[in-house]
Amino acid sequence: MVALRARRGGIMKRSIATLSGILTFLLIPLLVSCARGGEIHPVPDQQKEVALIVKNKEGEFWNTVKMGAEAAAKEFNVRLIFDGATNESDADTQIELVNKYVAYGTDGLILAANDYKKLASSVDKADKSGIPIVTIESEVNSPKVTSFIGIDNYEAGRQAAMKMMELTHYKGRFIILNFVKGSRNAEQREQGIRDEWANAPDMQVLESVYCSSDSSRCGEVTKEMLDKHGSIDGILALNAVASIGAAEQLRNMQQDGVIKLVAFDNTPEELEWLQEGVIQATVIQNPFSMGYLGVKTAVEAMGKQSVAKKIDTGTKVIDAENMFWSDNQKMLFPFVQ
Repeated sequence: MVALRARRGGIMKRSIATLSGILTFLLIPLLVSCARGGEIHPVPDQQKEVALIVKNKEGEFWNTVKMGAEAAAKEFNVRLIFDGATNESDADTQIELVNKYVAYGTDGLILAANDYKKLASSVDKADKSGIPIVTIESEVNSPKVTSFIGIDNYEAGRQAAMKMMELTHYKGRFIILNFVKGSRNAEQREQGIRDEWANAPDMQVLESVYCSSDSSRCGEVTKEMLDKHGSIDGILALNAVASIGAAEQLRNMQQDGVIKLVAFDNTPEELEWLQEGVIQATVIQNPFSMGYLGVKTAVEAMGKQSVAKKIDTGTKVIDAENMFWSDNQKMLFPFVQ
């Protein structure tokens, strides 16, 4: 009788332990789901590695891209390597880096290309090695790109042109301050401006000039243009570096507010110039989203999931009046919770 009770007790204990194990197994996914607000993101069984190669790893814009990429890397459990050139006209360094990470055997590549054509062969090489490659901010002339994440640069140029028309009452003499000659983004933004003004004969482009990725040089070029053309009504600066250089020079020459400045991007310097009235408006992108979606898309591609061929992260024209609106603050400072 004692032995029978002992056996029953042992069976009961084993049954309780088994039931406890089953309940734990069933509850773990539910607890994880609750902890994440009801969303379950699949993560790789083993930690994968993704290399992010940017145009200028020291630039403010690219630091924000990095922050977005780091947030996604943490969420999707991948190891992120951040690398790049130190000058946005340096395509050769990027080619070396892409080739290095392909040879190293990284699991995925994210590239913001300094040259539309020169990086194409490196992208093809990555594809042949079975490495998915996602481009962000700037496209590459290769059908082997897995996905592109960025803005419609032509449309962004049109937005800048329309804002300048509004600021100058649909007439005036203007300078286009562009960045890297041969850059696809630069060409598309300028084309958008010119096409928007094609039927506005009073909007006269005096000259389009390039100042690379050096804000000091952009300031010098701004002064040269003002000295050369005399009275002008506005400057369209087509990236952050050109915008900062032009704003500093306008302030130095006491022409801020007199000459209208429509900028691109939303670095801290630009937002300060915007509040002070040196910059009248800026066309902003969403670099945080580019970084985040770049890693997310690379992870999905590495997992053989279907991904969109193109993801438009959108642009918006920000001025001193609307920069403090709630929705715009989220775009200006997406990393602030």
